[in-house]
Amino acid sequence: MGKSTKEKLFSYIKTGKLHRVRYLFKKYEPSYLTAFVDRRGRTPLHVCCLLGDDAIMRLLLKKGADVGVQEIDGNTPIHFALKYAIQTLRSHAFDDLIVPLLKACTCSRQVFDIENNEGKTPREYMTVFKRKYAKRKQEEEADRKQRWRKEDEEMSKKKEDLEWERKLQFEASQEDFSIYSQDDYLENKQESYDEWVERILSERRRKTESSKQQKTDTNRRHEQQQQKAQERTKELEKEHEAYITRMSIQRQQLKLSSSLALYEKRCHEIFHSDATSRLKFVDLPWPFEGDTKQMIDLVVKWSELKSKEDQKKFLKDQQVRWHPDKFLQKCGNRLCVEDRGQIIEQVKELSQEINAILESEF
Repeated sequence: MGKSTKEKLFSYIKTGKLHRVRYLFKKYEPSYLTAFVDRRGRTPLHVCCLLGDDAIMRLLLKKGADVGVQEIDGNTPIHFALKYAIQTLRSHAFDDLIVPLLKACTCSRQVFDIENNEGKTPREYMTVFKRKYAKRKQEEEADRKQRWRKEDEEMSKKKEDLEWERKLQFEASQEDFSIYSQDDYLENKQESYDEWVERILSERRRKTESSKQQKTDTNRRHEQQQQKAQERTKELEKEHEAYITRMSIQRQQLKLSSSLALYEKRCHEIFHSDATSRLKFVDLPWPFEGDTKQMIDLVVKWSELKSKEDQKKFLKDQQVRWHPDKFLQKCGNRLCVEDRGQIIEQVKELSQEINAILESEF
């Protein structure tokens, strides 16, 4: 026996199957689907917010889902959305989850003050989220500044060492001072104490200004290098994700193409041969060795391998192939007596699901 509409809806939401949820909304009234509750009194909107699925959540809000309804523990969907944001501490969680929920409220201030069984309101959870997110940003900024400071210190030390080496090399390259006598130095005019102080202070000011300018230039170059490195890292991450996604899609398409070829081969052997052997339930070329839902899911994936026009043709071919009357014309006299009832029931269910897909999609 197949799943009920309620079980299907919650299952699709938990597995993130947005296209299947859309199909249900095409088939049933929105108010009928959004009013479902599970054993804990949670609506489909509760489950979306609990899992952080903003795509299905937006669809439910568009279909009129109630933002203020409370589950068995007194939590509204906004409670769950804020709990998810606090757990993940992602900035986009607020924009993607909380903001659409507040926009959907007729009175956001009232919904924001609803208490759950723990006595907590969404407003209190919002305060916790802001505090934790700000603390994490401060920690990240402090770590970044510490790394920069350490790199600046290492750079300054290297420059000082290099400057000393240059001074030593310069002194070593000068003439031998031994050729000068002591009289040469005594004849030179000696600077006074005030002149010496002024010269030392002037050199110190010059070195301080030079050091500040060098540090400013170093910080600017470091920031530019950091920015370029971050941009390059993001580009590489995007390229890697795109490559992984592309390879995954190619592997899935190859696997689907292989299974489709095997399915067509088995169908040809059973439906277009002159064999007269008895057919049991397991002998028939079902799309998948499972329940009707799994069979239909695989047929839909096979159709998506084709263009829009060929997709419709493929589904129509399946509609003809599994039509109960046509099926019985081809194989009715060959069906095993023990499995006949089960086979005919499965053919009917498969035919009905294919007809529903053609009516909803085309």
